[in-house]
Amino acid sequence: MNSPKVELRLGRNIQSRDKIIVDINEIPYPTAIFFESSNDVILNKRAYDTLGMREDETFDLKAWKKMNPYFTDILKNEVMGVITNQKVHVILLNGKHEIMNYSLTHITNPFLGDIYIIHFTKASEKYSVASISSLYNIKEEIVKLKPYLNRTGKNMLDSMMKKYFRDENQQLTLDDIVYYEKELRVIQKAFPTLSHREVILCGLLVNNMETKDIATITNRTLDSVFVTIHRINKKLNILNKKELLDTLKEVVNNEDNDQWLVEEFDM
Repeated sequence: MNSPKVELRLGRNIQSRDKIIVDINEIPYPTAIFFESSNDVILNKRAYDTLGMREDETFDLKAWKKMNPYFTDILKNEVMGVITNQKVHVILLNGKHEIMNYSLTHITNPFLGDIYIIHFTKASEKYSVASISSLYNIKEEIVKLKPYLNRTGKNMLDSMMKKYFRDENQQLTLDDIVYYEKELRVIQKAFPTLSHREVILCGLLVNNMETKDIATITNRTLDSVFVTIHRINKKLNILNKKELLDTLKEVVNNEDNDQWLVEEFDM
């Protein structure tokens, strides 16, 4: 028995008995098709949305490669025509940083040359914010080394702290974090009285992370997390955790804050 042929097209077409036509927009996840010989990139609607682009906007491959120089290396390093379930840090054309999950298939067409079909999604918000929290824990562990170092070692440690943890309290500034999320920047700007640790906790809350999971990720006790939430509520004159969560989500979704982010990236 011969199986029907499958075609992938832009736009719907008439189906037939021996051929299945699949519109690229019917693929249930963001998809990009890259034609290496012509440097053309085709995106489906979900891909445009994930990349923060309008559907009538042309994908600027030259700018993308400049912002993400490892892109070519990914294509060169694929083995047996397939890459599955990988994470990568990317800078979008609008300047925003994201962590993406992606899978890739490499096919060769005798007429069109090498073609790469790439499926991708944003990595979990929890993953990104948890990565930031982990950096705080690393910073605290590094500081504990100082009493055991000689003068040269202490000078090296001080130099490193100034480079990566720039503010006067030696706390990590959000600008130094590669995998930051927009929520953290918005929360920091909206509530400047919050400490860095409190901003991180708010970032976890606004991404719907359970309190027990926050305790696990930040290597703290559940009681300690509740105490921090109580302290945040007191600073912001908020009654309870639910009101805090509602307030954070309202601030994050505020259009004025989104505009501020765009201006920051454009500077």
